[in-house]
Amino acid sequence: MADFVPTHRLTHEASLKMLLAGVTKANELGCKVSLAVVDGSCRLIGFLMMDGARHFSIITTQRKAITAASQRLPTGYAPEENALSMAVRMGDFTNVPGGFPIEVGGEVIGAVAAGGAKIEQDVEVAKAALAAITL
Repeated sequence: MADFVPTHRLTHEASLKMLLAGVTKANELGCKVSLAVVDGSCRLIGFLMMDGARHFSIITTQRKAITAASQRLPTGYAPEENALSMAVRMGDFTNVPGGFPIEVGGEVIGAVAAGGAKIEQDVEVAKAALAAITL
């Protein structure tokens, strides 16, 4: 087995593209959100809180991104009976929709999330942010 494997990583340019696309979509929808981008290790590499976004969205949005990257699934997937247990065991876990993993060649290299608006709007904004980069 090899000691090293090739990998992909997000650039700050990709993070900026996603943040801009998310803000553009939020403006189209008439909502105010926070946006978070994390790398494959769940470290925050990009964050933006729109003027007028709710303060609580700072933490919840970052948790959505961390959950999507670490679980390698969109947030909101966990059955309700498992979600509470997962939240207790993993402090940054959330089951609220609006976070999406970023996958390149079968490898999850990070995640993007939106939060602070209606759940449906958060999902639309996060999907627009994800669509801003070439996968």
